[in-house]
Amino acid sequence: MHAIWLIFSKNDREYLKKIMDELAEKHHAPKFEPHITVYGLVDSEMSLIESIAKEATLNCNSFLVEKSEILQSEELWKTVYVELKMNNQLELIYKNLKRHFEKIVKYEFNPHISLIYKILPIEEKIKIINELDIKNKFMVNKLVVQEFFPDVEKWKIVKEFNLI
Repeated sequence: MHAIWLIFSKNDREYLKKIMDELAEKHHAPKFEPHITVYGLVDSEMSLIESIAKEATLNCNSFLVEKSEILQSEELWKTVYVELKMNNQLELIYKNLKRHFEKIVKYEFNPHISLIYKILPIEEKIKIINELDIKNKFMVNKLVVQEFFPDVEKWKIVKEFNLI
């Protein structure tokens, strides 16, 4: 199983990773790479996934994503997260992937950056949100294929495509 992620510039990756690692340590949660899941979980040949991912990024420039708000949910994959405003680049990449992958699996794209994966009481999640001060914009400069495992800390990036 694989997911397609968008990854951030070095500075923004480090900025987010620091916040995420501090949350993970404080709440005994797994550490993971900052990312935006643009399409997930695809069960198909790696060569097909790679060619579709590569095609989806043709002529795509690096671009900024903008924070909408910081939210929480009951869902593990969205314990506490930065909701992002949809923009033309996010929509274009998603539509390029969806055109091919929806035959294999449907995926509803709601752009966000998860900050922690841990089932927590709502009071704790609200406390986290109230203590966070996160900047408004992040630079996306890569699309990657991530190999999925049930254990978050085993996740790995198996292919990268740089945006122009």
